[in-house]
Amino acid sequence: MGKPVILARGWQSNSPPNTMRQKILSKTGLLLDTRAERLFLLLARLARVGLLLLAIIFITVTGLAMARGTPPIEAIREATPHTWELATHILRGDFGETRAGSITLAPVPVADVARDALLKSVGLLAAALLTAGVVGIALGWLAVWRRQRGWSLMVMLGALIGVSSPSFFIAMLLQLLMIRWAQWQGTPLFPVAGFGWDRHIVLPALVLAARPIAQLSRVTYLALLDTLRQDYVQVARSKGLSERQVFWRHVWRNAAIPILTTWGVSLRYALASLPVVEFFFGWPGVGFTLLKSIARYDDTLTVVLLLALSLLILAVNGTLDLLYRWIDPRVREQARQQRKTTRGAGWGDGLRDLLADLRDLILNNTLFDRLRSRDATPHRISTILAARGHKPATDTYAAARRRAWIRGTLRNVPLLLGVVLVLGLGYVALFGASLAPHSPYTTRGLTFENGEMRVPPFPPDDEFPWGTDALGRDMMSLVVAGARQTLTLALLVVLIRMVVGVVLGLFAGWRAGSRSDALIVGLADLLAAMPSLLLAMLAILAVGIRQGMLAFIVGLSLVGWGEIMQQVRAHVIRLKPQPFVESAVAAGLRVPRLVLNHIVPNIVPMLISIAALEMGAVLMLLGELGFIGIFIGGGAFAELDIAAPLYHYSDVPEWGALLANVRLYARAYPWMALYPALAIFVAILAFNLLGEGVRRLIEEVGVSFSRVLNRYTLALAIVVVLTINWVQANTGAVAFYKRQAATFDASRAFTHADRLAAPEWQGRALGSEGLDAAAAYIAEQFARVGVQPAGEDLTFFQPRKRAYEQLTAIPTLTIEDGGAPPRYRRDYAEYPDRFRNLGEAHGRVRLLLMGELTAQGTFFRQRIPALENLDFSDDILLVVNQRDLEYARFIPRAGVLVVAEDETDLQRRATLSPRDPVVELFGTGRRVGQDAPVLWISEALANRLLAETGFTVDEYRRAETTLGLDEIVARDLQPTVHIRVEGEIREDVPVAHVVGYIPGTSDDLDNQMLLVMAKYDGPALAPDGEIVPGANDNASAVAVMLEAARVLQESGYQPYKTILFVAYSNEGLEGGQVPPIEPSQFLKAKYGFDGTFQPEAVFHIGPVGDGTGNALEISAGGSERLARLVERAADLMNAPSARAREDVDLSIVFEERDFRVGGQEAPTVALAWQGWDATARTPADTIERLDVERLRHAGRTLALTLMIAGRETTY
Repeated sequence: MGKPVILARGWQSNSPPNTMRQKILSKTGLLLDTRAERLFLLLARLARVGLLLLAIIFITVTGLAMARGTPPIEAIREATPHTWELATHILRGDFGETRAGSITLAPVPVADVARDALLKSVGLLAAALLTAGVVGIALGWLAVWRRQRGWSLMVMLGALIGVSSPSFFIAMLLQLLMIRWAQWQGTPLFPVAGFGWDRHIVLPALVLAARPIAQLSRVTYLALLDTLRQDYVQVARSKGLSERQVFWRHVWRNAAIPILTTWGVSLRYALASLPVVEFFFGWPGVGFTLLKSIARYDDTLTVVLLLALSLLILAVNGTLDLLYRWIDPRVREQARQQRKTTRGAGWGDGLRDLLADLRDLILNNTLFDRLRSRDATPHRISTILAARGHKPATDTYAAARRRAWIRGTLRNVPLLLGVVLVLGLGYVALFGASLAPHSPYTTRGLTFENGEMRVPPFPPDDEFPWGTDALGRDMMSLVVAGARQTLTLALLVVLIRMVVGVVLGLFAGWRAGSRSDALIVGLADLLAAMPSLLLAMLAILAVGIRQGMLAFIVGLSLVGWGEIMQQVRAHVIRLKPQPFVESAVAAGLRVPRLVLNHIVPNIVPMLISIAALEMGAVLMLLGELGFIGIFIGGGAFAELDIAAPLYHYSDVPEWGALLANVRLYARAYPWMALYPALAIFVAILAFNLLGEGVRRLIEEVGVSFSRVLNRYTLALAIVVVLTINWVQANTGAVAFYKRQAATFDASRAFTHADRLAAPEWQGRALGSEGLDAAAAYIAEQFARVGVQPAGEDLTFFQPRKRAYEQLTAIPTLTIEDGGAPPRYRRDYAEYPDRFRNLGEAHGRVRLLLMGELTAQGTFFRQRIPALENLDFSDDILLVVNQRDLEYARFIPRAGVLVVAEDETDLQRRATLSPRDPVVELFGTGRRVGQDAPVLWISEALANRLLAETGFTVDEYRRAETTLGLDEIVARDLQPTVHIRVEGEIREDVPVAHVVGYIPGTSDDLDNQMLLVMAKYDGPALAPDGEIVPGANDNASAVAVMLEAARVLQESGYQPYKTILFVAYSNEGLEGGQVPPIEPSQFLKAKYGFDGTFQPEAVFHIGPVGDGTGNALEISAGGSERLARLVERAADLMNAPSARAREDVDLSIVFEERDFRVGGQEAPTVALAWQGWDATARTPADTIERLDVERLRHAGRTLALTLMIAGRETTY
């Protein structure tokens, strides 16, 4: 049979093992020279796994901390001890409790949740992978044996379609098919949702198995076909062996490794799609539970489940590694040789070489060499041959190349289809805005047709060929316009993945076996051990989903570079021993120039194929992230019906965002899910076809792309992009808008702020005469610049009534310990509670520390069992944070002292609530609650009360974080304290919003309205008589709004849309609730506005004249469109800007909605200066602190933003 067969069977040995144990160890590559070496290898592998798991814990804890808003450096610092703590608890089996995996409000043990979820997911994965193995290998085998009958083409095209189909798309199609079957037959063939080990598992298992089936069938076909073409197979046939013997003895064994590898890799793909499939079908496994735990930032449960999945991946990889060694002895020999050669150069030598290489690359740049003049004299050998009459025989070579090009292009079906589809996608991406039949931003609400009332989503009809979404936006326009956003993001991610993967792959491949190579490969293995979808989700939340495209670029780039690096590294290792490379080394060429001139040109064709396939992979990940509610900007929630789930949407057309509600709407409104899912499927298929076509082109032609893709074309592309950006920013309508916005006069704005913060206006305090004077001044300025009244009775005013608690005397705090009396506003102050703060208390102080407490019942009848038997009616409670005050409401008490975390809180003024704390429990007639005075106190004063304990506030706060669930610690303190808070409830206090508008001039757009809003009132006056001027918070905002209105009116600008300006009052309570500041409230002021105008955007102006930061802070609340608009305007006006760190509650996506959480009436963006709250509501907020330059930046940005939004339909 020859040497190859012996190698393939794995029995080559000079002295065969004579025991079964030795035979097994030999076949798996574990028979080493000594027991010590064997023990060392085992310990090394265990240590590597341990470090890998520790790194996974660290990454997870750090990511969740950053997602909660912790700065990166602080998150890393906190994660280090927390990692060891979690690892120690996990090793001890102490997993704690969680609510993320509980179906009730009560916490359950993490171990129980993890065990149940793992059993359900492992069973589902086993069914899926077993199905994939049987079906995929069978299809590949069938394609090989029937390849002359067209089966191979069908299998290969089916495989490409299969790997291009997102899991949610397959799930949706199967679900719709089952629904149609049920409508036809009366009963469903398989259940479409729910858990069960019966027929419930069929659909989710088929969805998980779909991509592995496609991959296995393709790889099986290629591996078997390649093996059948080997010489030793032909020799076996010539020896007279039957086809069955040849196939089972030689073909299968040699093709097994790529098939097994693909089967193992399929686990990673299945784990990546597991959260999507479980979420879609309601399968309560690991994936679904992880989505909920990450959304709730549950560290312990997230870490435990991720470790379980990582161990599963590592176990499968280890098993496959042993199988490789059993099947093919060459793998054993390669591993043995690699262990011998792994001891490469140390870190010092590698660093010195790297610095020398970089120096050579800078000083001897190949670009300069190419630009130098060259002698155009023909080569001497060519001259001699031409003189002797010899002509190069190029005809035969040219004919062969033409035939190869024909096979590689015209007969390359995947390449032709891929090029056509990719060009089509590019055309849609470039011209999608003009191709859209409607504006993708226009919403439509309640309509009447033929006497019937209709609400969106509207089904497909002549006006909307693809129907509308739940907001009434045209689906065709959303999909077409969303192509640019989606494909641009995917392209940027692929570029970064390619750069990182190629650079690291070149470095690791050239220094294969070194410590730097081991570090790079180990980092890639670490990322590969975590499911890609969950890792990307964690990274996006850590960066901040509200940061827009940046978070997705970082998150998606982090996930995929490892595979690219591995492929580049493998090619470099293969090319390094080649003669042309060794000749370059012998010639003294430094490594960077050698790699750029000799290695990179040989891998460029492969990189083009990889890049095309990576586009498909990124689009797949974007679609799956969008399905679970992770899309650019995080989106907003719209309340379509009081009893319906909140509608999660983005105001920027993007394919992933359109899939966020597929699970809820696909059955009843299939067009909402079908078209965006189909768009992603077609895009993935297009790039996969292109990648496969390029691969075949390279195989057939061996084409080089160095003339098309090089440093010159890259530089040209950069110049073109920069030129286009400059032209867009300095020509067209935007250029005129910039000139008009530049007329914003910051000195005028400062004058307005100075007038509003005048001492005689008493800080525009609620209930003061200064508030009425400020309202009259704002209305006067509106009228002066030509803004029309939009209030009641043809005025600028919209009257309202407010209620609040007015302190009638300075609160008192007396400590009977012989010390100095506490000072008001220095050591203590009234606490701005949710309820009225009145009463007198005398008693001893009791320190109260509480862990996380379990709440039971509904919002109306909530109870906390751990507090039910406590009675501190004669004590004044001391709590170290505000959270404990919420718990203290359930306990009878004489009063409460709350330790302020920020001493400035004692200086801040607030309007006190008039709410009665005594309420009647719904349906019981029982009254609960009591009046009890509550005071802020400083940490210094709290430490004085705690002096006898020997501990400080900080120490008690740290101790409280270690308390277990429902654990309470109470400790009596020696000092006796007397508290008195005196006040009165004032009701029906008149206030007014000041409302004006600039009418739109377009018949088509004047019913669209932009709202510009700024708060103008301040907190009620304090009994000490000290006034809070409120110059920055919020006179600066009103001043900027007034000057922006003047610019719009006097610069010659005419808006197409109506612009409504609102200076609103927001202090006190209105009807027992916080005054609403939604657009609908202000449209009710002027008759006819409420039913005529559709709010398109709300621009909320905050304090912009002072702050500790250096930029305008943009808070978009999920409106990516408005955030980008303001960022663009700031850039054009050279104003510094930055996105605010905003949280988004993703638990709403994965769980039943909280009825206390409402949606937005219109997309909203807020502008404020970073760090504005440093002096907010304190006497230090004076006019002298305002910075004219900051007012100019804010005003010009606002003016340009309004000009663009007021006339443009796409921005």
